[in-house]
Amino acid sequence: MPCTCCAGESLDIFGERSARREARRYLRKGLGGSDARLIAAWAEESARGEATVAEIGGGVGQIQAELLRRGAAARGTVVEVVPAYEGPAVELARTVAIADRSTFVVADILEEPDAVEPADLVVLRRVVCCSPRGPELLGVAAAKARRSVLASYPRDRALIRLVARLQNGAFALVRKRFRVFVHPPAELERAVARHGLVPARVSRGHVWETAQFDVTS
Repeated sequence: MPCTCCAGESLDIFGERSARREARRYLRKGLGGSDARLIAAWAEESARGEATVAEIGGGVGQIQAELLRRGAAARGTVVEVVPAYEGPAVELARTVAIADRSTFVVADILEEPDAVEPADLVVLRRVVCCSPRGPELLGVAAAKARRSVLASYPRDRALIRLVARLQNGAFALVRKRFRVFVHPPAELERAVARHGLVPARVSRGHVWETAQFDVTS
């Protein structure tokens, strides 16, 4: 159940090697599974082609890259706490011909919310599970969204919680600080509701739940 990094503890788990592996996988196979479901509805609405997108904890930025390539967004920003992702993210943007429309920002929006400009769409792909402050992170991201938030996170099921505990035990054994967190969806919904967003679509796979939250008119 790998997560894209968000919390500062991710610095001892994720690095340039994993970033390049992510980029190669995307270039070979594109988006699949929960990632494809995450953007499906938004990408189909061509009227949003001039939208801006901010991908929080975006790694190499494959979600914003896919939206830009499909014409579902005009400009994108990848926001990461791990500086090692910047080089592979810039290379990926260059490879798929979006370098002039994509930027990379190193920042932790929980600590530096002003480092991220508002965007029409804010995406958090497998990010809220990487921090004990996951609902708060989603709320900060929601405050940046002009139209929608797309988020994916582990389903709150007994088996998923057990897997998370086993993963965390393994991390502790090898003295890694990184931990995985399974947050109740109700807490996540309350976090975005405080900023005027409501659930619009929810899709559930075996492990990941994906949701779109829209700003109420």
